[in-house]
Amino acid sequence: MWNYRVVRKKNNYIDPANKKERIDYTYAIHEAYYDGNGYVGAITQDPVGPFGENIEELMHSWVMMAEAFSRPVLDYDKIPEPGYDRKKDPIGSELDKRLNEIKAGNKDGIPWEHVKKELEKKWGPFDEEAYQKQVDEERLEKEKIHSEAFIGTPTLKELIKKMYSNYHEYIQRDRVENPWKYPAKDA
Repeated sequence: MWNYRVVRKKNNYIDPANKKERIDYTYAIHEAYYDGNGYVGAITQDPVGPFGENIEELMHSWVMMAEAFSRPVLDYDKIPEPGYDRKKDPIGSELDKRLNEIKAGNKDGIPWEHVKKELEKKWGPFDEEAYQKQVDEERLEKEKIHSEAFIGTPTLKELIKKMYSNYHEYIQRDRVENPWKYPAKDA
């Protein structure tokens, strides 16, 4: 599991005026990755900004980042958190498995042709042109919906309320369509 978190980073420096060591702090949003017990095992090295492949994804990313302010601040230098269990971390377990494969001499991983063959067996031939057309149509449709639903909202409070409502509706749909993305306790 992952989400966005506010991270506090301690910065040590020498004050050029008096040559004394100084400390200051900066705060930023990072992606945080958890073990099965809910402890943070890793964060992105650098802060992240909102991002999406279409305007709806960008907005949802922004809302998810805003939710980070409702969680405790993490200390950059205290990651992984005390209590973190690598064995209960799906990413950590996969990483350990991959590192063991590399140590055993299997450095190549799975060839793309094999992966593609398995995907096409399950889903049929991949038509990149049709896929790109579908992505573009969805992007334009989401921009149209965004313009109709959000442009011209008179106050920031109303805009944030609409954005959160839109995001909440998306999560409810996504839980039904992609239950594998959500831990059982969140269902």
